[in-house]
Amino acid sequence: MNATELSELLTPSGFFRFLAQQAKLDPEEVKRIYRLGMPWGLWPPDLDISHEAVEAGVGLFTYLAALQPLIDMDTEGKEAQLTAYEATLIGGEATQPFPAVRAYVEKVAALSGKDEETICSLLHALYVYRRRVGQLSIQKISESSRHRMEQDQADANVKLQRALVVETDQHNGLL
Repeated sequence: MNATELSELLTPSGFFRFLAQQAKLDPEEVKRIYRLGMPWGLWPPDLDISHEAVEAGVGLFTYLAALQPLIDMDTEGKEAQLTAYEATLIGGEATQPFPAVRAYVEKVAALSGKDEETICSLLHALYVYRRRVGQLSIQKISESSRHRMEQDQADANVKLQRALVVETDQHNGLL
């Protein structure tokens, strides 16, 4: 796991750089489009990750790792809706079941002066971002747990060694 990558992804510059790489756009252009299109619904609705992690008394990475199955389900649903909308851009059937996706993409395209395909590309990049942050959070928690277990084992070994020394000393003193 790359703890540096996770920390970087959680900074504004890292966030925009990641989106730019995924969408194959300039980071400054991504930042401009992103700001014009706010809110993007990066996380599931009504989810204030930082606040809820504090209320739960757990770290942000632990909270993200625990929520990853929910976030993955939400992402899959959003990607399916976006893919259905994208089909209409290349001459497919009109998307009736997901008018909110169409309205949002068209609104951001109009505000930013970009085409709908570019906005869809940025949305896909956001979904990749969600998954990557979740994966790295899970890895960080797993590594932290493994490190704690290794440290606990090392501490237990030291205690055992000390107890053996004391017992040996006591035994030798009795001889």
